[in-house]
Amino acid sequence: MASTKYLVIACNIMRDELLRFQTSGISFVFLEQSLHRTPQKMKPIIQEEIDRAESWEGDYIILSYGLCSNGIVGVKSKNHSIVIPRVHDCITLFLGSTERFMEEHKKEPGTYYLTKGWIEEGKSPLGVYQEYCQRYDRETAEWVIKEELKNYTRIALVDIGVGLSDYHREHAKENARFLHLRYEEINGSLAFFEKMLRGWWSEDFIILKPGEEVTQELFFTF
Repeated sequence: MASTKYLVIACNIMRDELLRFQTSGISFVFLEQSLHRTPQKMKPIIQEEIDRAESWEGDYIILSYGLCSNGIVGVKSKNHSIVIPRVHDCITLFLGSTERFMEEHKKEPGTYYLTKGWIEEGKSPLGVYQEYCQRYDRETAEWVIKEELKNYTRIALVDIGVGLSDYHREHAKENARFLHLRYEEINGSLAFFEKMLRGWWSEDFIILKPGEEVTQELFFTF
């Protein structure tokens, strides 16, 4: 019996976590992280990748995304079933479960989470600040980023066991110092990624038939 074939469309920040579970039956397309900040651009780019796979002779397209500010609402596949984690954003994936995310959120709702991939993509607050410096003078850029994040109280670096180094830790601490936030390192988990790529799809996943499209409501029926 032939093995099940998956095409995984994912954000580049989770490349290392997903590739841990790569097998001969799994293909990957990694998209740039900046879509996170422009969710209105997310749907057409993801849809384009799905449409490109229209004649692909595989079984499931896996979207390794959460609802992401409605960035994937409206996405559909003509010829393949789509599997999506039933999460609101990718932090739940890095923490390993919805329960773990809710536990952290209840403990400290004003948390800005960083991961190895997030830092390497240059999308930490300091990375965004540097982008703003290209558009504004440094004083204005600093005011804008600090105003955007004024309700945060903690920087949490998530250790998922995929090569977090002293560089990542120091960069996360720099962000905390820059924003005058408390720094903490917390444990993450590969559990959600493993379930996604092993086909262990429970109520934590949405499975759409060919022609069915992603709706916001699907993410609220736990």
